[in-house]
Amino acid sequence: MAWIHPVVEVIGLLLSLYVLMLGWRRFGTLHLARAGLTFAWKRHVSLGRLTFALWLGGLVLGLGASWWTWKVVFITDGHYQVGLAMVPLMVFGLVSGLVMDRQKARRRVLPLAHGLGNLVLVALALVQLATGIGVIRDMILP
Repeated sequence: MAWIHPVVEVIGLLLSLYVLMLGWRRFGTLHLARAGLTFAWKRHVSLGRLTFALWLGGLVLGLGASWWTWKVVFITDGHYQVGLAMVPLMVFGLVSGLVMDRQKARRRVLPLAHGLGNLVLVALALVQLATGIGVIRDMILP
């Protein structure tokens, strides 16, 4: 049971890197005046939604795995703290993405905020990977 959480989160992290790359192409078009870049809008949106579903589902699985393994949650120090800090950014990324997808318009600020927030999320997910390896090493394997 304890291994389902890291597997789901690593899949989400890998997918997030691809979605970030797709979004970078959009950033290049809007903010760096790079002509000729194509933006796979539908792919970015659908895989972005899947990424958030994996991350949020992984959060629930992590809480469940903690309870299953130790009968307590919030004992992994920095790992759970960073995970909880990611939640509002995930909500913002998901909501802002849905707004831009459903109400198409010329925008500069919302896509920039969306991209910046999601870039921070990917960075935090990399921190989660490092702290999660520590949790596995120190609390699961011994």
